[in-house]
Amino acid sequence: MPKYVFTGVGGQLGSVAASYALEIAPPDSTLVFTTSDMSKIPAGVHRSWKDRGATVSAANYDDVNSLQQVFAGAEAVSMISTWAFGRRHEQAQNVIDAAKSSGVKRICYTSFVGADDPAPVNEMPFLPRDHKQIEALIRASGLEYNIQRDYLYLDNIPTLFAPSWKFCGDRWLFNSRGVPGAYVAREDCGRVLAALTLGRGEPNTVYDVTGPEAVADEQVFKWICDRTGYQGQFVDLPDDELKTFWLGKGLPDHVSGDFSQIPMKLCIEDLLCCGEMLARGYMGKTSNAVETLTGRKPLSLQAVLVQYENLLP
Repeated sequence: MPKYVFTGVGGQLGSVAASYALEIAPPDSTLVFTTSDMSKIPAGVHRSWKDRGATVSAANYDDVNSLQQVFAGAEAVSMISTWAFGRRHEQAQNVIDAAKSSGVKRICYTSFVGADDPAPVNEMPFLPRDHKQIEALIRASGLEYNIQRDYLYLDNIPTLFAPSWKFCGDRWLFNSRGVPGAYVAREDCGRVLAALTLGRGEPNTVYDVTGPEAVADEQVFKWICDRTGYQGQFVDLPDDELKTFWLGKGLPDHVSGDFSQIPMKLCIEDLLCCGEMLARGYMGKTSNAVETLTGRKPLSLQAVLVQYENLLP
């Protein structure tokens, strides 16, 4: 009975991967789901997973011993990026060390578009930096691997950006320069992670995980306004003006800062980099990875946004 370990199932991406794994795993599989904090898993979800045969345990990327205990005898393990910017590579090394010492054969990692940028890490956009370092660690480990480079989630627009539009004077202030990008549904990324962990990918292969088409942010904003009747304006700002605006409003410069007084929940470097990834063309191409690995076409712009209508202004 092959054993597969899915880490980070207390998060949104990991939860999707866990649930989809239960749908597609071969009958003789053993599925183990782990989270750094058991309270992150709703009681009903926890019960459903256990009723369907999964084991749910606590394990932490910062605790190698906890990882070794759940990894023992596993065919493959998944690894999802955390919010620990600047030290995610240290967490990844812990996962790799635990996997190697536990006899794991394969590791599957959720990376980010742009991680293959040939520039030195300190000259790359903010968001792919840690991912480039982690991909290098995985390749150097000697483990078989699959890496998925997810594009920016379309889900981020209604959940992270839309709440700030009224605060900004009924404006979406952004820095994407009108360059379209193939935003992807987080749900599709979770399904791809499950498929790769269960062995559907080609060995030692990297997959770009994209939405079905490239769209400009102003198109997305117009669709939302047409759908809801919201009267707003899309304003494309130079990076320095956008940075000055948000720092002036008290936006933290680090993910651990105090976001309680403002609706924007991304630190300044994260916010600026989202627009930069589009403006510099990182997200212009589409791939067939979602359909190839899951048998389903990637979710459309409309299919994702309607799920968040209650969050839209």
